[in-house]
Amino acid sequence: MSDQEELAGPSGGGGGGGGASRFHLLQPNRDPQSNWEVDLAANLEEYLLRICSGEISAADDQDHALHSVNFAEAALLLQGSVQVYSRKVEYLYSLVLHALEFLSQKRLVCVSPE
Repeated sequence: MSDQEELAGPSGGGGGGGGASRFHLLQPNRDPQSNWEVDLAANLEEYLLRICSGEISAADDQDHALHSVNFAEAALLLQGSVQVYSRKVEYLYSLVLHALEFLSQKRLVCVSPE
């Protein structure tokens, strides 16, 4: 994978922590083209599989770990995914505008010499 921040596995530490973030959540990059390379569907699917397997839970207590989901972490992942997706849409929009400008200028050049 490239430079962009994507989901990472659980931190290497043993137990404890509790409040420490265990995953790097998606963040939009400043470079619009690099946002295009982020595979949002794969990242969201990976996160869902980790939830279903019980690898991700809100409680450190093993009794409740299989039945609870860290909704704050899931919300941050979704928020980051939406931001990356919106940057993808903005980038595509700018590419389409540039293509239309190029075509209209090309048409003017072709029509003008006559």
